[in-house]
Amino acid sequence: MRSKDSKFPSLINLTLNRLREREDWEASSNTIPTVKTNNSIDQQLLFVAVCLTAFGLVMLYSNGNLSRFYRQAFACLLGCASMWIVSLIPFQIYQKYAYHLLISTIIALILVFTPLGDPAGSTERKFYRWIQISGVGFQPVELAKLGLVIYTARFLVAKRQHIHSLRRGVFPSILVLAIVFVLLYIQPDFGSAVLISAVVLGLLFIGGARLTQILLVMGSAGVLIYGWVQDDTYKMQRITDYLRSLKSPFDTHYQVEQSLNAIASGGLFGTGIGNSIHKLGRLPYADTDFVFAVVAEELGLVGAMGLIALYILLVWRGIQIALQVSSSQGSHKESASTSSINVGGETKFASLVAFGITAQIGLQAFINIGVALGALPTKGITLPFISYGGSSLLMSLISIGILLNISRFCQTGLFERTGYTH
Repeated sequence: MRSKDSKFPSLINLTLNRLREREDWEASSNTIPTVKTNNSIDQQLLFVAVCLTAFGLVMLYSNGNLSRFYRQAFACLLGCASMWIVSLIPFQIYQKYAYHLLISTIIALILVFTPLGDPAGSTERKFYRWIQISGVGFQPVELAKLGLVIYTARFLVAKRQHIHSLRRGVFPSILVLAIVFVLLYIQPDFGSAVLISAVVLGLLFIGGARLTQILLVMGSAGVLIYGWVQDDTYKMQRITDYLRSLKSPFDTHYQVEQSLNAIASGGLFGTGIGNSIHKLGRLPYADTDFVFAVVAEELGLVGAMGLIALYILLVWRGIQIALQVSSSQGSHKESASTSSINVGGETKFASLVAFGITAQIGLQAFINIGVALGALPTKGITLPFISYGGSSLLMSLISIGILLNISRFCQTGLFERTGYTH
């Protein structure tokens, strides 16, 4: 017959096992679920970005200015290296340092008015859009395009519970946008200010702001902008030229008239690469603002439509990435509320950043092509990846790198527990 003392070892072992199980459960509860990564990136997006970049280099080479071509080629190499590095950096880093990036953006926009600035233009109308450090120039507005997208996404995640409130949800982000808008307006760079504003307002709407709030902001801003523009004869002349062009396409601004002539002379298949006549002095800004007209002249309707198709494919892939990472939030089922909030914030941030970058590139291309076709007023906005400009190409490729990194996290659409903590 067993003694009563023999029961004590089994009771002790049972108690120790229960304690170990409890410790394991508590340890697992303290870990934060993060998006399961996948080494593969969106190959289609990468292919389109490479095609657009190569397309731009070919068109710039056809202009015959080798000095500009070499500078753009250097910016291309730097941009491709940056794109690869950025694609390896987890997007949570941008969420953590979004406010630091915003402050850096505002400081950079202010520096154009300091001795570090490199003003251009005539004595009557100067443009403060560049900063020059040790012989290297940079255009801060390109940083602002990305910086405002990241900040707005971070703000919407942090204030998602108050986004329906005009005072606590919408107004703080509009205040930041207003500061950036004024700094761009006085450069002056009205076109970029409007572009950034449209992207930010779109993000606010996608992030949960009411349509009435967005319309109220747009109406108030429209009244203020109209008052400013009335005192600017240069901008009023552009608006007058545009309204006159609606009646007669060729009765418009000289730049738009020459752009339409170049497009019309291209025909179906174009005159051939390097054979453009209008870029030889007739068409101002042939390698920047009106580069699409040169594309249509040298490559014809077929080449122009091919370029537009690349932009459409880029926008489509960007939207798909945003939707996939957004849907992965719904596929995660977690009982721990704090863990769910963390994952939800990360995926919402990534989705908003993907939408913002895609909207910025797509809308910028739409405006540039619309101006070249005479469908929109001239705004001085470049064509992403195609127009000459190292700052624009560098930041565009970095933006694509962020999109590629986000695509790594939405290939599987799964979440797993890890030891990663913030």
